[in-house]
Amino acid sequence: MTNCPQEQETLSIVQAGRWPDGCDDAMRAHAAACPTCGDIVRVGSLIAADYHASLRTSHVPASGVVWWRMQRRARQEAIRTASRVITVVQAIAVAAGVAVAIGILAATSRAFSFGAGDVSKAVLAQWSIPLIIALASWLMLAPVAVYLAVSKD
Repeated sequence: MTNCPQEQETLSIVQAGRWPDGCDDAMRAHAAACPTCGDIVRVGSLIAADYHASLRTSHVPASGVVWWRMQRRARQEAIRTASRVITVVQAIAVAAGVAVAIGILAATSRAFSFGAGDVSKAVLAQWSIPLIIALASWLMLAPVAVYLAVSKD
């Protein structure tokens, strides 16, 4: 690969958007004869023209709009952070509730560990209905609590 001594000068003229009007006849003749500078002029002119066109058509928003967008983004990030913490706390609360329910069921099941002759049928009927209701309500509420804990909205 050979470098032309006028490569940097040609590149700066093309980047500034001054090609071909901002250079002399000797530079134009050199670019026509030199393959390196000719490539710079061909490719660089297209890139520089696109760059300068985008500068003319670009729209910079007002500072108030930029500030408002920044404030809105900061609020949304704060909401997301708080939601993550709330989700973790809800999941821990659900797990603790399930653990308490299992502990209550285990403790009350020991009360019925007597033999069939030791506990009357009336006592079994008296305690079994509330236990069944408590277990059924926990089984119905646990999926709802887990859904609420992990939902994103």
